[in-house]
Amino acid sequence: MKKSLLAVGILCVLVVAFVTCKTKIDTHALNTLTSLSQIAPAEIKTRPMALADSVTVKGVTGTVKFDLDFPESGNFFVINNIREWMSEQLGGTYEGEAENGAQMMDHYKKATLADFKENIIPDMPPVPDIACYKDIKIKKMHETDRYVSYLYTQEGYSGGAHGWYLMQGQTFRKSDGRRIDYDIFRAESMDELTELVKDNIFTQYFDADKEQFEGALTMENNDFFPLPVNAPVFREDGVEFIYQQYEISCYAAGLPACVISYDLIEPFLTQAGKWLVNTGHVAEN
Repeated sequence: MKKSLLAVGILCVLVVAFVTCKTKIDTHALNTLTSLSQIAPAEIKTRPMALADSVTVKGVTGTVKFDLDFPESGNFFVINNIREWMSEQLGGTYEGEAENGAQMMDHYKKATLADFKENIIPDMPPVPDIACYKDIKIKKMHETDRYVSYLYTQEGYSGGAHGWYLMQGQTFRKSDGRRIDYDIFRAESMDELTELVKDNIFTQYFDADKEQFEGALTMENNDFFPLPVNAPVFREDGVEFIYQQYEISCYAAGLPACVISYDLIEPFLTQAGKWLVNTGHVAEN
């Protein structure tokens, strides 16, 4: 009985501490928190969810598709942060219950179709059989006992010479749901890290072709080479750095990316970062 009371007491303290911080919490989901197992770094169980719909205006059709690995169970704080991040990736306007993935997708489907109907299609040229679309995927990429990584991709076309494609990942610490960003690297190592990323983009993505690499860069001074705007993502084989279209190169170059092994990246990490990668157990997707 004393052990049960102690467990309940610990649970209450953790919940109160989390509620009093500034992080947004879905209160309905919080009310269902009844066990310490819901705040343990357990495997994140997901449910595949898909939705597609279209709208046609004056012969032009706009189609939207969603394909999500929606988090169903696991550490409450982690799945709440993943759901919130998903909503932000999709537009950040959903005001419903975070655990209702179907409702979330339906909200963004309606918003996208309304945008097609009111803004995009009316501005498109009257070309026969032309269509616009947006195809979005958010998939669980990799998971260990200490973190879980998701990958967001979007491709589409809304008129013009060509469409677009973007891809970015996000890693979440499983002990508390923290989103991993560049602050996981030591501040004094950032210049050296940037050079390491540049070297690996050159060798991995451009196959060490100096002429192709320098010709693709859009910076006026090729000596200046920034890190990607989006956070790096932790994968099974290392940390991936992904640049978006036009971020450092021309459209034809695509999305330059590289994966740097954990052995090479570890010296640049803070202690919190080293704890994340020094793990032996890998959970199944």
